[in-house]
Amino acid sequence: MVLILKRSNEFIGRVLLVLAFAVAGCGQGVSAPEDGPEAVTKRFYELISAAKLEGGTTTASEAFKMVDTKISNLNVNQFLEVIKRYPEIFAVEVGKAEVKGTQALVAISYKMPSSFGGEYTVQEVLPLNIDPATNTWKIDFTGDTYGMQKDDAIAASKTEAAPGQDNKQ
Repeated sequence: MVLILKRSNEFIGRVLLVLAFAVAGCGQGVSAPEDGPEAVTKRFYELISAAKLEGGTTTASEAFKMVDTKISNLNVNQFLEVIKRYPEIFAVEVGKAEVKGTQALVAISYKMPSSFGGEYTVQEVLPLNIDPATNTWKIDFTGDTYGMQKDDAIAASKTEAAPGQDNKQ
């Protein structure tokens, strides 16, 4: 009887050990993408700059592959129309990224010509999301994951007073 209890305790101990390893492995999740959000942002704008200098669509199409099209709701032709309006010499300085789980905000700055002469510096943040299918950072080119979400904006617009109503409080 003592032998059976001893074997039973060894068996339970091994089962618990296997379960502990299984639970520990579940917490690992997906590893971070190989290239960080700053590197992806830098490469994205390098491709856009090259497209502006070369005048072709090949490098712009490569940049479009880095866009999170599910979030940005954008096709390649719309993307090309947007970047066509960028200045001829377009260089972006990429700053630090703030990463929160599968999302990141990357600080960027660039110079724009001023209608008063000279130029001015624009500072923005560019949102990125991890694409679970490819485990890469994708750029939210339209900024839909930053700030007020579409659903929130629609709900907010519905709560505003209808035209002709007095919205004094």
